[in-house]
Amino acid sequence: MKFTKEFFSATSTDPADDLVQLIDSDSKENVNYEKVTSWYHGAHPVPMTDALCDEIIYRKRWNAAENKNDYYALTSFLAGKPINIELFGAVGDATTDDTEAFQNAAKFVNGLYDFVSADATNSQENWSLEKVGVTLVGNSPVGYRIENTIQFKNPVNFLVEKIFYRGDRDRPALIFQNSHKNVIDTHVTAYPKADFSLSDDFVGILIQGAVYSTIKVGASFFTKGVICEANKSAGIFEGFAWNDIQLKSFQSNLDSFVIRNVNEGWANANRVTGGEFGSFSGLLDESKPIKRRRSFIKFEKDAISSGCNSWLFLNQSFEGKLVDINHNVLEETLCFDFSGANCIGISIVEPRIENVNDERVGVFRRGSGFTFKSGQYISVTDFTDENGIKYIGENPLVLLDKDLSEDYKKDGKIESSNPYVVPQAYVKNLESFNENSGLFPNAYYANKFCQVFKINNPDTSLWVRWHRFAEFVLFDKDRKIITDLVKLKDQIQLINDIPSDFWADITPNMGVIRLGAETYGDYVNSFPFIPDAKYVGILQRTFENARLKVMINKLDIGRIEKVKFLGVPEDTYAMVDDPSSSNLAGFNFNTGEKFYNFSTHKTSVIKESGVGSPLLGYTVDATNGLSTFTVKTGDTAKLSLGTIFYINSVGGTVRFKIVEKKGNVITTNIPSPATVNDEAVTFPLCTYDTY
Repeated sequence: MKFTKEFFSATSTDPADDLVQLIDSDSKENVNYEKVTSWYHGAHPVPMTDALCDEIIYRKRWNAAENKNDYYALTSFLAGKPINIELFGAVGDATTDDTEAFQNAAKFVNGLYDFVSADATNSQENWSLEKVGVTLVGNSPVGYRIENTIQFKNPVNFLVEKIFYRGDRDRPALIFQNSHKNVIDTHVTAYPKADFSLSDDFVGILIQGAVYSTIKVGASFFTKGVICEANKSAGIFEGFAWNDIQLKSFQSNLDSFVIRNVNEGWANANRVTGGEFGSFSGLLDESKPIKRRRSFIKFEKDAISSGCNSWLFLNQSFEGKLVDINHNVLEETLCFDFSGANCIGISIVEPRIENVNDERVGVFRRGSGFTFKSGQYISVTDFTDENGIKYIGENPLVLLDKDLSEDYKKDGKIESSNPYVVPQAYVKNLESFNENSGLFPNAYYANKFCQVFKINNPDTSLWVRWHRFAEFVLFDKDRKIITDLVKLKDQIQLINDIPSDFWADITPNMGVIRLGAETYGDYVNSFPFIPDAKYVGILQRTFENARLKVMINKLDIGRIEKVKFLGVPEDTYAMVDDPSSSNLAGFNFNTGEKFYNFSTHKTSVIKESGVGSPLLGYTVDATNGLSTFTVKTGDTAKLSLGTIFYINSVGGTVRFKIVEKKGNVITTNIPSPATVNDEAVTFPLCTYDTY
């Protein structure tokens, strides 16, 4: 049998058979070549020319008899079989520079179509979700040495396990672009004496744009080991999504596994399993300065891009804060660093963490959404925000989680800014707070929910989820509200700025600290306290669907505890009047409700539902069979939801309850049994006992 260099030489006299069996001159493996007239499987046929010959997969051979070149293609490529990297000239002895061989392989892949239509006449075939993918393999038991960047611009299956990069330390070793249903299985190592003072461009593996792919990678001794980059740039698929990423060994990198968004690219919906992250002692160049902290898993972006979402990290292993032979420690090592932007849907499941960081597992920017759960060995469990404020961690201690949607009572006024009108409200179960009278309820200004907590350690962070509006008040050791502006401004400095429109102010009368603007969502915030604060009152306004949740880290048990100042009985509204007071005109009262009067320190229990004081002069229009009534005369501001009335001409046995009110039109729980016009109605008075 002939070697390929002999058969394809310009002086070869061997017969120009249509199919030839040869021995590859570089790899010494048996290869077959088939005579062809068109390039690349005949898809979108392109007649063969000398320029299309790479002299490895496609070769030319002089045909003296016909005075032209014949063209041959490697039959294993035409059959879709893997191509051995040795065919491109790689030696694979770990010492010979195989850069040219790998670059030739990349040049061949980059010259192929990345898509072949099943029907070139149908433009919809462009959305077939299939791409071309050549498979390159390297079977050297020793490994391959490269000294410059190898860049694949087209989809490729790359199965070359051992690569030693020994080139300049200011560039990537391997670049894979536009992966589509591909398999990348490789590991690359740089110089074993890691130098963390080098360029951030010193990257082991840069993967730009990938979808539906299986990525099995590892890298060691680089500034950045592996980067998964979504880059919305010409020639690169802008997303990085729906990939199965299986990590190998990551040793002595400054940043080991990096997720990166560039030019508004988006990286989301990927699964990352496995990976061993650490540092071997003695493999760091101690003579070079270390500029910043190390991160095993990190997210980063440019100025115009956003955060990532929906990444699952499963069963990573992290170990080692000591990075050199003298057991020096970096500025800090983080297992997870997502401080670069708000990232949501990040799930961290079953990691193993040993001796990495005594203070925190990682950082998530305030406003991110992540979960963390592990039954493995974990030496530290805390996460913080970018300002070092701890999140509540796994299984927080919940001090309060209260649905308040049914725990307040409002009068009939409709809220308005012009003219300024605020409905009066009273609350039960939690304590009452008022901007004018503090913890004592007020008859003229709306009352709010208040839960007081005793602060045993001011350095403890309290986590609060407010509904729609966030505010709180501080008390000193004598249970007096702190109104000193200097102290309150110091407290504001301790608050995390989760609202995107964050601002804080202090009310003039009671020193209430308010955060952000009123919204229809929730505010979540955490903060420690100034030394003078011995109690904190968490306030919640009486919004529809109001809920209040307060938590601390489970390790902080006993440092903050729930207390009551005024001791109002459970399920009892705090008031300053009895139900029959004219100050309560506009409220309705239901059987079984309880009201605590702070003026008399007595409790009233409603026996029969109704209004507290007479409502006179009301007439309505109604239509038989409809539940809407038009109030013709009478003050609708005194008609609250739940108020009971009856039509005088129909009689008191048919009683209606107001369930909705818009202007002077009310909706009741049952329809009218008669059509009436300007008909007088009666509002029954409640009865109650006082104890």
